[in-house]
Amino acid sequence: MIKVKELKLRKILNSEGKDAIETEIIINKNIKGIASTPSAIIPGKREIISKNELNKNELSKMFDEIYNIKIENQEQFDNIINKYKNVLGANVCLSLSLAFARAYSKMKKTSLVKYISKLGCVENRSIEIKSLVTIFSSGVHNKSVNGDIQNIMISVDIQPFSKAVKAIIEIYNRIEKELKDKNLLKGYGTSSGMIVEKFSTEEKFEILSKTIKKLDYDENITIAIDVAAEHFYKNNFYTYQGKKLNSKKLYNTLKEYIKKYNITYIEDPFDSNDEIWWEKIKNENPNILIFGDDIFATQDKYINKELANGIVIKMNQVGTLTDTINTFENARKSKMSICISHRSIETEDTFMCDLAIGLRANYIKIGGPRRGDRIAKYNQLLRLE
Repeated sequence: MIKVKELKLRKILNSEGKDAIETEIIINKNIKGIASTPSAIIPGKREIISKNELNKNELSKMFDEIYNIKIENQEQFDNIINKYKNVLGANVCLSLSLAFARAYSKMKKTSLVKYISKLGCVENRSIEIKSLVTIFSSGVHNKSVNGDIQNIMISVDIQPFSKAVKAIIEIYNRIEKELKDKNLLKGYGTSSGMIVEKFSTEEKFEILSKTIKKLDYDENITIAIDVAAEHFYKNNFYTYQGKKLNSKKLYNTLKEYIKKYNITYIEDPFDSNDEIWWEKIKNENPNILIFGDDIFATQDKYINKELANGIVIKMNQVGTLTDTINTFENARKSKMSICISHRSIETEDTFMCDLAIGLRANYIKIGGPRRGDRIAKYNQLLRLE
């Protein structure tokens, strides 16, 4: 049985220099757990929303409820905070849930990875995970008015992770240097992808393809894209690169990219309500992984294996560790691939890395190798290896 002795919420800074929530929890014999939570630039329509202002009355009620009972496990703790999720927001509830998990795993004298594996009923085995790394950022990550593919990434299938990091750094550095030499690099997006406004999408694909080939990684590294189509969809049209496209025209554009470039992973190719075209792109492109992020929002009720063969899991879309693991388990039962992902605006918290390894996810998406909030994730994966 666990007795929560102390709960503290504090404001810390996130990667945008704005407020983030951090929770500190003390249980039983002064065992401490600390966790902080990320946020999105523009939350998806279906996710549990984070709140900027704390509802102190509801927070006080929740704290009283937690203090006044003995807790048996993670699920019981998360069930309490779930009752307050829509009022307090996903950021507050998730930070509580993750802080409790850290404290409980310490109390059990087990690693966080093993604790998560047990919760998810996942066998312990050697760590093998593919990395999705942002190289170019656009769309809402670049405050683009006309809409564009949000992230052009590389999918890295090199094991172990330390060898993958070597390849990631080589490719990223080579492209960064070339852009700087040509005075084309404007800056970095929130996911540490490079911002190049004078390049077309095709030119980004070209430089990325050539760099992968030059460095002899074309057998193990392919191109992945996060279209994030929900963010440039309105009134049944997609405003893509300044042009109004219907669903068929956007599909044909994506098909052209697939034909010309070694793309193996496409995330959120259409709006969540455009289900006919989700099915079409999945069924007509069996060699491409179609992943759903905004459409599933890490929630059981939205999972549909007919629309995609992969799911992006972001803990703060659903708000607790227990709900995250429930979504993971149902996606696995549906034989979907799993990607554990960061958010646009991060803290240095690395819980997502332990989650990815503990659940034996197929992919992890951690952003480009720049900025401390991203590098913290790279370093945690190296430690876990």
